[in-house]
Amino acid sequence: EALRSQAAQAQPRLRAALTESLREFGAGLLPGHAPDADRLARELQAAVDRTLGRSGARVLLGTILVS
Repeated sequence: EALRSQAAQAQPRLRAALTESLREFGAGLLPGHAPDADRLARELQAAVDRTLGRSGARVLLGTILVS
């Protein structure tokens, strides 16, 4: 419950960290190649852990769309 409260208070910082992580991931994609969903999940999880200062929160990806 303490982690949930911490995450709720950190929402603006979490959004910023996730956005930056996704931007960096996207910048490294090669044209015509599918993104590595496992790598993306690991990078987003690392961004959340860094932002909260500890592990325990889980990043869940529901859908990845590529156009």
